[in-house]
Amino acid sequence: MTLASDTIPSLVGFTIAKNRYKFTRVLGSGSSGLIFLADDRTTSPPTEVAVKCMIKAQTNTRQNFLQQQEIEFHQAMSDHPNVVTLHQVIEESNYLFLVMDYCKRGDFFNYLMHNKHYRGDDTWIKVVFSQILDAIEACHQQGIYHRDIKPENFLVGNDGRLVLTDFGLATTNLWTKTFGAGSALYMSPECIGFDAHKAYNARSNDIWAVGVILLSMVTGHNPWNQASPMDHCYHQYRQDINFLQRHLPISDGANTLLQQIFRREYVRNITLSDIRARIEDIDTLYMDPELVWRGGFHLKSAARSYFGGSSRMKYYFPWVAEEKRVRHESLDGDGLRLYAMGSTPTSDTRCSPSSTVESAGPYTPEMRAQQVSDVDVPPAEFQPGLSSAETCVEELSCDGAQPVPAQPPRKSEQAAVPAFLRRFMDRFALDV
Repeated sequence: MTLASDTIPSLVGFTIAKNRYKFTRVLGSGSSGLIFLADDRTTSPPTEVAVKCMIKAQTNTRQNFLQQQEIEFHQAMSDHPNVVTLHQVIEESNYLFLVMDYCKRGDFFNYLMHNKHYRGDDTWIKVVFSQILDAIEACHQQGIYHRDIKPENFLVGNDGRLVLTDFGLATTNLWTKTFGAGSALYMSPECIGFDAHKAYNARSNDIWAVGVILLSMVTGHNPWNQASPMDHCYHQYRQDINFLQRHLPISDGANTLLQQIFRREYVRNITLSDIRARIEDIDTLYMDPELVWRGGFHLKSAARSYFGGSSRMKYYFPWVAEEKRVRHESLDGDGLRLYAMGSTPTSDTRCSPSSTVESAGPYTPEMRAQQVSDVDVPPAEFQPGLSSAETCVEELSCDGAQPVPAQPPRKSEQAAVPAFLRRFMDRFALDV
């Protein structure tokens, strides 16, 4: 499928808004556009900003309505401390540009992949997770349902706070038949659309995604590839609601909370406020080390995958941590072999409950939102307009040069995870 971002040329070196913003490099791509890093040359030194470039849709078309709606939704939430600030909307003859804060620390997905300090830290998990709840709850209070909640759509702000971005799939329709909107790993069963005659609740769909993110933060694993009866892990969960706790090192309190989030739609009545209160009442989200030791192969493998290399490793696997220390002292710095995150394990079995088969480990969140061919156009229930972000019409300028087709960003510039890292927080298989 051709994405809109595939048809946008490279604008690096060009300027917009009367030479105010100069594009310096590509930060990443999405389903609806390219994200560029740009210098705001009205400040000294220039301030770096992120600019989302979208191909401008024709007037009075559905795509034009959706683009304007994305802008309106983002503007309506822009002042919230957990939503990335939208500073300016620039309209050019062929493109729309959304000028936003540049979050140089990247997205939350990459943060979770490349950091270990938080693993096992209940306080950190609760504080950061509450920021996710704050952002989504604020949207819901304004009647906006995001429909693409995932770690990639939370950026780590320059002050360390998480901020929500990308309102391209958001809607004000509480009940919708836009099936398949979002990323499969985070979709609720009803959003996948096995019953195409029944609308699903967009607010409840966002809450389902929150549960998947929480499990990812606490275990480094996603529960399933998609919440479909054809998915082996989800099928096992439907048969046994303690399936996750038997395979992942979560506490009884965390397991109960996730069970409430992952209920079938007609009995899923938990709210974001409920989740906030219940997670605060949970003493720890993590399984006791002794219970991990008594568990089966998959449970121990998941715990070792998650805690490997972190300060908590010594509590869960003290003998492994000690062997690692001794051998590390006897080898060069690179002597201790670790499988790279995202490397393919020896077995490709998915979440088998059998303790005799090696687990394939965690599943990969999709890097792009899925485009749906028949998107419903919800009525605009409010009209924030463009008052909070200046709108101007300018042509691109680059000393007469013509745009050239976009080239893939260099590895150091890619916002998406490289192919060899495409399993979310994959196991750290220690060579012991």
